[in-house]
Amino acid sequence: MSTSHYNWEIGKPLPKIGQHSLAKHRIIDRYLREYVKVCTATPVQEKLNLAVIDGFCGGGVYDFLGQRVPGSPLVLLNAITEMEDELNKSRPKGFEIRTDFVFIDLDRRNAEFLRAEIEASPFAYRLDKSIFIWTDDFNDRVRDAIGIVKRLSTKGRSIWLLDQYGWSDVAFRSMRQILSELEKAEIFLTFSVDSLIDYMSEKRLEQQGYRDVELDPGFIREILAEKGEGDGWRTLIQNSLYGHLVEKTGAEFYSPFFIHSAEAHRSYWFLHLSRHREARNVIGTIHWEESTVSLHHGRAGLQALGFERGADPRQLDLPYGFDGAAREKSIATLMEQIPRKISDAIDADLAPSLEMLFGHHCNDTPVTREIIEQVLLSLRDEKEIVIEDAIGNEKPRSRSVAWSDRFIRARQRLLFSKLGN
Repeated sequence: MSTSHYNWEIGKPLPKIGQHSLAKHRIIDRYLREYVKVCTATPVQEKLNLAVIDGFCGGGVYDFLGQRVPGSPLVLLNAITEMEDELNKSRPKGFEIRTDFVFIDLDRRNAEFLRAEIEASPFAYRLDKSIFIWTDDFNDRVRDAIGIVKRLSTKGRSIWLLDQYGWSDVAFRSMRQILSELEKAEIFLTFSVDSLIDYMSEKRLEQQGYRDVELDPGFIREILAEKGEGDGWRTLIQNSLYGHLVEKTGAEFYSPFFIHSAEAHRSYWFLHLSRHREARNVIGTIHWEESTVSLHHGRAGLQALGFERGADPRQLDLPYGFDGAAREKSIATLMEQIPRKISDAIDADLAPSLEMLFGHHCNDTPVTREIIEQVLLSLRDEKEIVIEDAIGNEKPRSRSVAWSDRFIRARQRLLFSKLGN
């Protein structure tokens, strides 16, 4: 089992934080703000109930180049509070985000440090009322945390930040329990897949950490057999482990994006797991905006993130970033792929829609709804397709595509149409 390399103690120097961890906090902050916007889109809405659970909270503050910077608990508290203030100003009847925060850490000193930080903050009045600090193993308190979520939200609206240091501190059974019992739960999971790959060996087939992530000796031997030279073999192993994680957690929508740590010269997964398509789109958009630290291993376009077992590692296009060049390559690839997807759907007597194109492929592509929408509008402008709304009205000039909009072949197509004859 891994242990945190960050330690807090009252009266002692703060632990130092790296750029990659700050980027992770930025992603969480931005996601929470977008999340609240999506959940409060109805103008007459006056309240939102939400639970936020930080399973590896730490002491709440770090040292970055001599400056005190907030850790995840204060990032979460500040984001929700600021969004509530913003909504209060814009809604005639005001707005309340009723939020319970649960902060969990196994180290008593870390929990005591966090409590002291919150006691000295504007959030002090909420301690032990809507801010709870537990000193315990996260997996041992999942049931209690789910109970708090259910008392607050009948549909289980909750954000779970599971920012473990290694790969074995979050048992897969815990995530499976969260996603199966809470319809609107979303999980952010840090998973040091490179550390797991380096740790694997024939001598360690019965370690407890393997059991927590439900890796049996037979599967580990298969993984070890894929080790080889160069970078491609590592990506094939990552792909096998990614498929295993998705299967065991039961997530319907997921993103296997990496945060690159220049300090550690390695990358780790910062996974987002949920049961909702729109959540997957939002986190994908944020990774494109955090292009200096985010990357994925795969190709451009649809069906980009998965590889067949036994594929030739030399044929893989790795790694793949989220910069301007990657976006251009994605659009060029989609201009070839999407017409084929639309044509195949029409030939099968299906009604291709944006929901179908994104919903069926979002788990295996880095592209977002907005990028697919841009390609669809280009195909319409090139007279390849016609875009219709859900009841059949043509949309010849609209600059947006709704989830339910449908696509048909243009009545007068080009001689060498991308959709075929």
